[in-house]
Amino acid sequence: MLILGAIAAIGVEVGSVEWKHVRPIIEQHCLSCHHDGGPAPFALHDPESVALRARFIKEVTASGLMPPWIASEYGLPLQDERGLSDHEIGILAAWADNAHPMGDDLKPAKRPPESPAKDDVVVTMPETWTVPAEGKENWGRRDRDKWTFVLPIGNDDAIHVRGIQHYSTAPQVVHAVTYLADPTDASQWKDSRDDMFGTYMTGDIRDRPSGELGGTGVGHRKLRLPEGFHWDVPRGSDLAMEVHYRPLGRPLRLQDRIAFEVTADQNSRPLRTLISMVRWIDVASGASSTVEDQFVLEEDVQLVGITPRAMGTCTALRLTASLPHGEEVILFDAPDWDPHWRQTFLLEDVYELPLGTVIRGTWRIVNTEGNLRNPFVPIERLSMARRTGAVSILLHVAAEDPEADQRLQGWHRELMRSRMR
Repeated sequence: MLILGAIAAIGVEVGSVEWKHVRPIIEQHCLSCHHDGGPAPFALHDPESVALRARFIKEVTASGLMPPWIASEYGLPLQDERGLSDHEIGILAAWADNAHPMGDDLKPAKRPPESPAKDDVVVTMPETWTVPAEGKENWGRRDRDKWTFVLPIGNDDAIHVRGIQHYSTAPQVVHAVTYLADPTDASQWKDSRDDMFGTYMTGDIRDRPSGELGGTGVGHRKLRLPEGFHWDVPRGSDLAMEVHYRPLGRPLRLQDRIAFEVTADQNSRPLRTLISMVRWIDVASGASSTVEDQFVLEEDVQLVGITPRAMGTCTALRLTASLPHGEEVILFDAPDWDPHWRQTFLLEDVYELPLGTVIRGTWRIVNTEGNLRNPFVPIERLSMARRTGAVSILLHVAAEDPEADQRLQGWHRELMRSRMR
């Protein structure tokens, strides 16, 4: 019924699905990863390559494994959405089931054109690091395949960053990457405690979360804010870059570089990061729990983007807003959370959150063997705390004017202090 209904919805009979019907789906949803030199293990440009994997594509799209898109349709509309519709899934299934007929139009699939990156300021890992062939246990029993690097920016003046582009020497192993501009010596101090380059530590700096400067993910290595918004990078900053990787069974060289697009717009407003978080989690072995957090906004803000942060013990998360006039809005929803596909999600349209709005974060924690993404094997009691939240969701917001921006920052600093008491 799914296939018949899906095909009928676009006026194509099941038996007449050809490559020309499949190609736009591949272009829109697959080629951001499945291109030559991309993060995926194979390219899907020409019709023969797609036909060779037609049944495999049918299975992974019908099951929701591909394309990787963890946000559901219940949250606010997002930029660069990669989730497939039912009729697109039906087209791929019908093509596979009918021996993938080609038809007369054999033009290869092409990646959609992107606006060229503006590499105004480029920073590079000062040393090469080797991605290990296999993951290994760590002392904290946290995410095992994670490493944080410090990249000196060397900026004599503050810069206003509108866009971030990540260039990786090992795109197939680099998954989620989050960024933080650090004008203190804290990240350098963490890195200097041993002789290794980088450190197995979170990229957080005290109460400031990694991801305050956004995050990129697989297939989304470019992050560009809407016109009129920027991230602040104070003078003399380092870039703390937290990299989550997936070993491929062989060591790989990593020496990535990050390019900043700088805005000269004098009226651009800085984004600030508000944190919805649960600092402490304690869940018995074999048990599950739902944890929540809420706070009330004390300024009018515009919401530009959202960065969820949670490990594999979390299976679902949601961010909602209760507006002062009584409306309940789902801002972001991930009912099947997978930390490997996390990134910063930019809204399709900036969303107004007025003073008095109640922001509420909810996370489902499943500490069982049935949770196949649980990194803690064998299963033990899960007890952990973190200054920026054992689970958290970052809201990237802008205040209306400089005075409101100062009040917003002061209020959020006090909110963070109150959570430590």
